[in-house]
Amino acid sequence: MYLTPNQWDNKHRKVKNHLNAIRLNKQITDFIAKLEAVEPNKRNAGKPFTLEHLTEYLAGNVTDNFSEFTQREIKTSKLSKATITTHQTTLNTFCEFRRTMLFDEVTFELLSDFEHFLIEKKLSTNTIHKYFRHIKTYINLAINKGLFDLNRYPFRKFKVKTETTSREFLSPEELEALELVSIPANQQHLQKVLDMFLFSCYTGLRFSDMATLNKNSIRDINGDKWIDTTMIKTNEPIRIPLYLLFEGKPIEILNRYTKADNLYFFDDLTNQYVNRCLKDIADIAKIKKRITFHTARHTQATFLLYKGVSVTTVQKLLGHKKVQTTQIYSKVLDQTTVKELSNIKY
Repeated sequence: MYLTPNQWDNKHRKVKNHLNAIRLNKQITDFIAKLEAVEPNKRNAGKPFTLEHLTEYLAGNVTDNFSEFTQREIKTSKLSKATITTHQTTLNTFCEFRRTMLFDEVTFELLSDFEHFLIEKKLSTNTIHKYFRHIKTYINLAINKGLFDLNRYPFRKFKVKTETTSREFLSPEELEALELVSIPANQQHLQKVLDMFLFSCYTGLRFSDMATLNKNSIRDINGDKWIDTTMIKTNEPIRIPLYLLFEGKPIEILNRYTKADNLYFFDDLTNQYVNRCLKDIADIAKIKKRITFHTARHTQATFLLYKGVSVTTVQKLLGHKKVQTTQIYSKVLDQTTVKELSNIKY
């Protein structure tokens, strides 16, 4: 507040001779009341209180509002852009359900009501599980920072179900059909989409990594071509030996798109556009499955496992942090089971 000296009553510590004196004095009173409430709130929660806590509160680093706390943590996090976006979506949806929430209001009952809210929005079981996984992350963070009472931890009793989803992939025969398909002359715009999709089938790269793939990502190591880049989603480094995958077919694709004046290979295509084109390509190749770009990543994993590549090697190529994530693919190809059992000698 900016006042002239004659507008301040130093004895009574309040504003005078000002058009907004009543409003400004109420603002001062409310602010002091907030400060005075910090210590008893800490004491009542069984937590120690020092002047440092008050300083943190004044700096805006301490709040009793779960929504504000989560928003601040998202903004200051070092997560990847894609992960930040998903966490922000969760918070936005939570705030749509309840505009503002104090820590004391985040209870088992509130989480149950939020679950019903998400079900009514017709979200899938796994999407709902993802939302609660994010909320749990920030509740745990608040506990670690002494802002949430561990004894009131709502996830001790509240559990969310997940369901196993089928991961669509192309069989070796369907992949070969795409490799051999002939794009009609009047649909040549599909060729680049097909090449981008096949390249992902060979390398397992996500769309975000394909869109940022450029000449600087391709390295010659002992005369052989490798991809050496950092994944957009996980911010994890990954190295892929192109010359060892599918008899060098990904290198052939890159050679067709290596122009002297263009740093990137596939940056001019959007995910939505590519997925629309893939429907047409599947029709031309007479593949009846519903293909999206992410189908390519699933295809590479199942194909390599079918060919006998170890789960740990596939895990490294896909950039999975946990081998359990990669093991999901080893369960989806019946031919893998047949192949392994056929090799048993009795």
